[in-house]
Amino acid sequence: MSFKHLPLLGTAEIIATLNLSNAQTQNAAALAHTVARRAWSRRPGHKHSQDYAEFAAAIPACSWLTMFEVGALLQLGRRREADNLMIAARLVHQARAHGSAHQ
Repeated sequence: MSFKHLPLLGTAEIIATLNLSNAQTQNAAALAHTVARRAWSRRPGHKHSQDYAEFAAAIPACSWLTMFEVGALLQLGRRREADNLMIAARLVHQARAHGSAHQ
């Protein structure tokens, strides 16, 4: 699996903190790319001309790291922590979107 879009230092920190094996690391990276590809396939009409590489490159580094960490937690059987991280990430995303609408 490609680590092209995953920030190196952040990814390495997650791997070390969670003590991931090579297989767990590969699977977590694959999940992050699956989520990004699914989001690309569901992009709004005005973005249909955007190819996957362009779409993936526009995803913020923090989002790639969150997707990778969620995948890593799932690999470790820590579903509740993965769910909590996804909920927190959604709340932050919504707060950012709401905050920038009022600026």
